[in-house]
Amino acid sequence: LDEVKALHEKVSTFDKTCLQYLKVLEAAEAASKKMTTHEEADKEVAALKERYNKVKASSDSWVAKVDTLLKEWTLLDNTVTELNTWVAKDKTSEGENQFSLEKMESTLGELKNIFKQKEKLVDGL
Repeated sequence: LDEVKALHEKVSTFDKTCLQYLKVLEAAEAASKKMTTHEEADKEVAALKERYNKVKASSDSWVAKVDTLLKEWTLLDNTVTELNTWVAKDKTSEGENQFSLEKMESTLGELKNIFKQKEKLVDGL
């Protein structure tokens, strides 16, 4: 979970940096329009915008994937924590567990489904 949080932070920072560079690119385009002869500058700005659009599309894709991955890992972590709390809470004074087998089976089934989704997401990266 910590690795996914760190990856999420890196991807989010990269996306914010992309937006900052877009502002610089737009400022350069506005400045080039004020030039007397701006044909060459227009071509360069157009080429840079094309590159920016490709990078931004890739960044958006990664942000969406990592957001989903973070949500799944958080859900998995919360479910495991809940299961651990539930198992620890249901002990009697003799140390025997007094919990419902049906509840345990449903929770473990949920964990299996979450893990399968996580594997698909990781494979998709």
